[in-house]
Formats: sequence, C-alpha cells, structure tokens
Amino acid sequence: CYKADIMRILEQDIYKEKTLKPIGKTSKPSTISLQEDQKQNQPELFNRELAHGHMWPSPIEMLGENAILKIDPLYGQHRPDKDAVFSFASGVSFKELVRFVGSLLSTGFDGDIVVAVEQKHELSEERQQFLDYHSRYSNLIAYPAELVCKKIKIKKRCKVYKMFRHKQIGGYLPDPRPHRELAQLRFEYYWAWSTLYSSQARLFLLDSRDLIFQLNPFEQVPYDMEKKIMVFEESDLRQIGYEPNNRLWLREGHERKYLLKLGRRSVVCAGTIVGGQAAIETFCRAMVQQWDSSQCTIYGCDQGHVNFLVHGNFLVNSPNIEEVILEKFGRSFVMSLSLHIIYGDDLRKSKIFEAGSNRIMNKAGTVAAIVHQFDKDSKLKRIFDENAEHHLKDWEAMRPAQ
Repeated sequence: CYKADIMRILEQDIYKEKTLKPIGKTSKPSTISLQEDQKQNQPELFNRELAHGHMWPSPIEMLGENAILKIDPLYGQHRPDKDAVFSFASGVSFKELVRFVGSLLSTGFDGDIVVAVEQKHELSEERQQFLDYHSRYSNLIAYPAELVCKKIKIKKRCKVYKMFRHKQIGGYLPDPRPHRELAQLRFEYYWAWSTLYSSQARLFLLDSRDLIFQLNPFEQVPYDMEKKIMVFEESDLRQIGYEPNNRLWLREGHERKYLLKLGRRSVVCAGTIVGGQAAIETFCRAMVQQWDSSQCTIYGCDQGHVNFLVHGNFLVNSPNIEEVILEKFGRSFVMSLSLHIIYGDDLRKSKIFEAGSNRIMNKAGTVAAIVHQFDKDSKLKRIFDENAEHHLKDWEAMRPAQ
C-alpha cells in the first residue's frame, strides 16, 4: 500500500509540468530566521499569499461549548514552570523507552518528561514499575493513550477515547474526528499537555523510538522562546520536491500549487520541534487543523503538514508565534540522520564520531545534543542499541525489589 502510494505520485509527478532547478549549496549560519532565509534565497515565495498568520481553532471547538479538556496521568504530576519534553511513546519497546528516558536523565535534565504509553491493563509489570519509579524520582509523567483503533489495510488508525468531557453531564464525549494515524493524533495530546504549563516553560516535541540524547538539549535553546518555535532540517542533500516520501506527504494533504512553491525548500523534521509554551500550543492547534482540513490518510502526512506550515509561512504572525527559527542540518545541536544516511556519504567514512567515543558530532565538530533516526544505519543502530543495554542494566540496579 505504501509503495503503491509512492509509485502513484511518481507516475503523476507534478514536476513533469514544471521543471525546478535545485538550489545550490551556500554557506549559512547554523540558526537563521525563516523569514530572512526566504527573503535571501527565494524572494518569489515571500509574498502576501504565503506571509500571513492564522487564528487556529482549538481542537476542542469541534465538540461544542459544553466540552472541557479532561485527561489524567497514570503516573506523576506536572510542574507548570519547568521545561518539558513531550513524546508519544505508545507502541515503542521497553528497551526504546528506557533508552529515551535514561539517556535524557543522564544529561542532567531536570525538567518534566511527559509521555503517552499504553493503557494500564496493557502495560507489563516491569514497565509499570519503571514508570512509577521515575514518576517519583525523575519527574516523569505518563498518560495512557486511551484509543479506539482499527486496521485499515495494513495500517492502524485510531480515535481518542478519553480526552474531552461534557461539563454538565460529566461523561466523556465521543471523538468526532475520523480514525487517523498515530503520528498525526499525537499532536492532540501535545496540545492538551501544553495547556498545563506556564508561559515561561519551553516545550520540546520529540520522537522516542529512534532518538537518543547525548547532551541536555535545553542548554542550547534560548530562554526567550515564549512566542517562538525552532524547527530542524533533516538534510541539505535533498529538497522536498526531490525526495519521494516528502514530496508525497506534502502533495497528498495540500493543493498542487504548494508543491511547486515549496518543493525547493529543505525538509523540516516533524519529530523534533521546540518552542515556548504559547507558541507550541498554537503550533499544535495548527497541526490538528491541518488534519481536519485535509484528512490525509497517507502515513507521514504529519511531516507534510509541518513543512507546509513552516515553509508556507503560515505560522508567523499567528497569535503567540512571532518567529520561526530554522536550524540548518549539520550545524545544529539536533541531528536527524535519515536523509543523510539514504543520500549522503557512508557514515563509516565520515568524521561524524567524536574522537575516542561513539558520540555523534555535527559538521561544526561539536557534539550533537540529540541524535534522531539513527536506526537507518546498521552501525549506528548497533551502537545505540548497546547504549540502551547500559540503561537497562542501570534500571535493573535501581529497580525496586519485588
């Protein structure tokens, strides 16, 4: 099904109608304002159609005026003034969860770690012990992903079972949205969690299955992020219009004209986004509205929505978003490696490893705080699987006696 989608798009390639020339590589700073980048490189895109903000509706509005947000964690409690990491970890293996939490804690991070996991009756005893222990001693907050799912062909799509209640009757309201991919649905959880933090908190939305921390990521995030978000390029080797998956994801959820206008932009990753509380809350509203308007059913459409919002400049000047910061691939503290592994040089021959260790460095020669999508390379996967084993041993040492 997935390969058929790719082939269908390639056969109907919109670039047969208009040939685009790749933008040549230029020397750029590691961090650049998106608006400045657009003005410098493609002034034809920075026009009135693409440069405006929106009043993004709250995800709750669809349920009517009597709906209220009501979700309760299984473990832990929020500290509203603290920085927080959000991740939808339902479905990841125990080893992957331990690596995600353990590697983050090993950096000295002392903010909240907020994750969605399986419903309690689906959690193994060991996983429950792990979540309970870290909720007590490591500021972890775990929510059950209360979902009603069904398989459509080979893909699982879900509705949210318990998130909104009727403020007068008290019962939970049915999810009015059709079944959707978990990669898209997670932004509804992120939105709900973001409302529980104060304006001074910085919130990092992250994947968990294929992500590891090498340094505290918040040490390289500015403090004045209240109305800013920061996004990260996946690679400088392929632009959206020349990478089959990302071309498909952008085209399936949006009008054809946007593929032509945005196809020469770099790929922005949907699994690594950080910002101030107000900016993240607004961004999550925009992501939910993107699905409501497109109802895209292709896996990966969430990344198409992110690139549409960012490169289309639809976030800037929205309430609570004054600036979108684009971090350039290889020069940032976040390294999302998928496209570099697929299209770039063999990592074994590159100077990506810190001397004397297996830590990943960026092109500037500094250790990356976050390494993402490492599982696409067998050597990196082996290295970080070994890292997971170390964190599992640490957990066994601290695990409460039964």
